[in-house]
Amino acid sequence: MKKTLILIPLLLSACASNQPTPHATSDGKPGYKLTCSEFNTTLEQCKAKASENCSHGFEVDPHLSFRETYPDAGDGIYVPARNHLVVGCKDPQA
Repeated sequence: MKKTLILIPLLLSACASNQPTPHATSDGKPGYKLTCSEFNTTLEQCKAKASENCSHGFEVDPHLSFRETYPDAGDGIYVPARNHLVVGCKDPQA
């Protein structure tokens, strides 16, 4: 029962994991932050979501983007890795 209670929030957080939120890039330009759980979203799908929000393309900010992994605790509960991407939309005039 205890393991089931732990697993439910993990599943719910994985379902709502790739909604972009406004976030400034490291050089101060407007952009988006996406957090994509590998439970249901690959890195390529996460980047596709970024391209939906940036009609002229995007650039991943390497200073603010990272991959979060969780070590195996040995309790039989797997926590998938998460990719945190901060992207800046390209300027249409560039």
